[in-house]
Amino acid sequence: MNTNDIREYFLSHSPRVDPSQTVDTVKAGDPTRPVSSVAVGWFASLDDIKAAVGLGCDLFITHEPTFWDHAPAESRWRSVEPAITKQKLLDDSGIVVLRCHDCWDNWPGIGIRDSWAAWLGLGDPIAESEDKWHATYAIEPAPLREFAADVAARIEPLGEDSVSVMGDPNRVVSRPAVGVGCGGPDKDMIDEGADVLIVCYDGAGYWSARERLFELGAAVITVEHGTSEMPGLMNLANHLSETFPELTVHYLDKHPRPWTVRPKAG
Repeated sequence: MNTNDIREYFLSHSPRVDPSQTVDTVKAGDPTRPVSSVAVGWFASLDDIKAAVGLGCDLFITHEPTFWDHAPAESRWRSVEPAITKQKLLDDSGIVVLRCHDCWDNWPGIGIRDSWAAWLGLGDPIAESEDKWHATYAIEPAPLREFAADVAARIEPLGEDSVSVMGDPNRVVSRPAVGVGCGGPDKDMIDEGADVLIVCYDGAGYWSARERLFELGAAVITVEHGTSEMPGLMNLANHLSETFPELTVHYLDKHPRPWTVRPKAG
């Protein structure tokens, strides 16, 4: 088995993905090299790649770009630092890097959206967009402050120490909506009855999205992009291990996390 075989497996099970247009391509290394050990992570950070090399992995499967460019070739930053250092590590180690983004975003049941909803304990959707990117769920009514605190507690194990919230803390909410990473829920889910939207910073700018959604009547909870997608990558690692038992599969999450600071009391 090699990287090309694994890529073909994902593409063949993703009818919505156009193989000629997808960003799910090999970013480094020889895709015909035999693969027996695989690392899976949300982001191919330098620390993640070093860890994968240390584990003896032949392949690193990343969800996001290796070289900070959402295009198949990822060429924009490749000729300057820190890409030069990263490329040298890849070349010296021979590890292959494959992106699995388009295929995994909407993978049924265990892809990005559904894994995120499950991590948050939201159950089955009561409404979803036609493209399956967004979904709304029913929960027991709770004050926004209480629901946001529950979200914060659930994401703490993922390495994020807080959430950002817009809306009246005492407002009662019962219809949260989530999406696929940067493709977070929008007016479509508000139209379906969502009263609190959980979005990520990368995909929901303040004036372009969050304030607009607030004016539409929804509360908004914001988390880091990786936080909303790491549960899906954990499931990708598990799925790969179950589908190809001959592979040794490791999940890695060594990319840097932001942390928040509050002013000292008094």
